[in-house]
Amino acid sequence: MRTLAVLPSRFSATRFPGKPLALIAGKPMIRWVYEAARKAEGVDRVVVATDDDRIAAEVQGFGGEAVMTDSALPSGTDRTAAALAALEAQGDHFECVLNIQGDEPAMHPETVASVVALMRDNPDLPMGTAACPFANADELFNPNAVKVVVDDRLRALYFSRSPIPYIRNGKIFEPDFRPWIAPEQLALFQRHLGLYAYRPATLRAFTALPPHPLELTEMLEQLRALAAGIPIGVARTPHLSLGVDVPSDVEAAEALLRSRGWA
Repeated sequence: MRTLAVLPSRFSATRFPGKPLALIAGKPMIRWVYEAARKAEGVDRVVVATDDDRIAAEVQGFGGEAVMTDSALPSGTDRTAAALAALEAQGDHFECVLNIQGDEPAMHPETVASVVALMRDNPDLPMGTAACPFANADELFNPNAVKVVVDDRLRALYFSRSPIPYIRNGKIFEPDFRPWIAPEQLALFQRHLGLYAYRPATLRAFTALPPHPLELTEMLEQLRALAAGIPIGVARTPHLSLGVDVPSDVEAAEALLRSRGWA
């Protein structure tokens, strides 16, 4: 199964301009993500999809490959689809396409490999992603830590920024009215990670769909797929990955990298 990994990366992020070039433990963020993708078993080609010459120059400077995409594209998924189309126009073809968000410097190569394996071992699965356990109950109430509930076949039932499933019989503590979650209940919760796999036809179909009201409500693009009836398989991984959305997130990402001995 020939697999392409695309790292969407744009310079003009509203909350963190120049984010892909921000130094994380001494290296530009996009380099951390690129190197993780290159190390992942089953990935045949890795490209950074960007609309900015500065990002492209940085990627090429460390030996990576960049594909220029239209700055008007509305999302990283659209940028991924555009990069795929550009490479197909050059004569390369793939059975699986990964969208690895370029602001995930602690993405683990084993997590990427687990999603590739999910798609390889389930040839009828149109889309895949990854999830890891929550370390503690406090993380469940962080809206930036997205939750996913799966069925018995590890297919996604729903994604939310709210803690799901709801613990109906849990004790409620004032003043924030958060339910107390027992340690054994914490295992029910899975933290979604910023990584998607698509069949090329699924990626093209997905980007042709209009945004869904659920997607716009939660600001979670993957809900567009579920609402359209596209199954999403979920590969479980023990490895946390932290998205960097604002400058204050850099410290936590660096701490995670240091805990692994990578920085």
